[in-house]
Formats: sequence, C-alpha cells, structure tokens
Amino acid sequence: MHSLPAIEGAAPPRLVRAVCLQMLALAGAALIAALPWPHSQVTDALRPAEPKKAERRIRIVQLPRPRVDRPQLLPAAAKPAAPPPPSPAARPQPSPAPPLARIAADSEAMHGVRMRVLVPRSPGELASHLRNSGGCLVVSRLAGGSAEVLSVLALDGERVVEMAGPPCAGVPRLLRDANLNAALGDPLGRARAASPGDEVVLQIILSPGLHETARSALLARFGAISDEEMGRRAAESGYELTCFAEPAGALRCQ
Repeated sequence: MHSLPAIEGAAPPRLVRAVCLQMLALAGAALIAALPWPHSQVTDALRPAEPKKAERRIRIVQLPRPRVDRPQLLPAAAKPAAPPPPSPAARPQPSPAPPLARIAADSEAMHGVRMRVLVPRSPGELASHLRNSGGCLVVSRLAGGSAEVLSVLALDGERVVEMAGPPCAGVPRLLRDANLNAALGDPLGRARAASPGDEVVLQIILSPGLHETARSALLARFGAISDEEMGRRAAESGYELTCFAEPAGALRCQ
C-alpha cells in the first residue's frame, strides 16, 4: 500500500482542525436553513429582545370612604284635607199627627129640654143646607162620653168629599138614618172597616145659631124661667123641642 506522499510544508494540525470545524459549522447551518421554520419563530427570532422591566412593588392602602352629607329631607307638606263629602240631606221627620178633635157625642137637650133635629134625607138638599149654614159632616169614634173626629166630610152635589183640617164649629148631632148613609155612599161603613172594634158614628154639625133659635122657641112656650124649671115642665107635659134643618140653611124650632 502506497502511502500518501508527504506534503512539504504541511499545514500545522491546528489550522487543519479549525478549517474542518468551520466546514462542519457551515454544513450544519445549511441543513438547518433547509428546514421549514414557523413564521412566529422567525418573527420572534428576528424581534430584538425587550429589556427586562424593573420589578415594581405596589402597596395598596384602603382609604376611608369620603363622608357624603345627604341633604336633609324636609317633611312633605301636609296635603290639605279634602273637604268632607256633603252629608246627605236629613230626611224630614214626619211631624206627629195632631191630636184628634173632640166634640160632644150628641146634643140631646137644649136648656134642659129634650131636643130632636130633622135634617133633609136627600143628599142634594142636605148638601144645600150645609153649604148655606156653614155646617159639615164628620165621622167620629165615641170614647168616654165624647167623640173623636176621624174625618171631616163635605158634600159636592151628592158626592161625599173628605176635607183636611179641623171640623167646623157648631152643635153636633148623631145621624142614625141608615138610608141617608147609604145614599151618601156609605162613609160610615168605610170608616168602620178601617177601625174595627171601635164605635164609629156619623155626625152632622149644625150651625151655632141653633142655641138661640131653640131658646127663642122655649121662651115663647114656657116664658122666662130657669133651665131646671123649664126642663121639669117639659117633662111633665111630655114636650120635646123639635128643630128642622132647612135646605136654604135656616134652622127652625118649635
């Protein structure tokens, strides 16, 4: 085997080693460059390194909350009181019924002498007498020797009409004629139906002038004597004073 010829003036071993190392480094770099590098790595590799920031220590101190002076709330102004609703008008209390008028139950005597009165039996003639004399008819309830007037009646032609107010003034007499009551429309029956159990009667109130008419007739018969003596003489003789209610309104006694 032929040995390599010796090279004159051969390079020193250190130089050869250095050249070999450089060639190896260049070959490695070529290999590395041939590999695909990520873009981010290339960018990071090309970006210069940032200088390291100095570390700062921050001390957190909790400060008290600032005092906030809230505006003092004034009390709300009181709303004016709403006017009270108008009170409903008080219902007028019904006025108490006036007391019933009381009249005599029946004037049976005049100046101590028994008396009877004859009135027209026709409603028309009776109405004429009442209208001309100022008399009236009443329906009454007998109580304790007198009569309480329940209603006052007037005759409008032959029709009975109830009137408001007190009875007329005069001399009361009972009307016991059932036919006359029926001819007037039976006011007595209606009153008895409204007041069952009571003694209800129909009365005629004659003009107050009956007293003077009767006295004049008695004086003409017995003279000027006392009522007691006149009554005694009339009873002994069986005399009875009879008066007539004329349709024209006059009263006549005998």
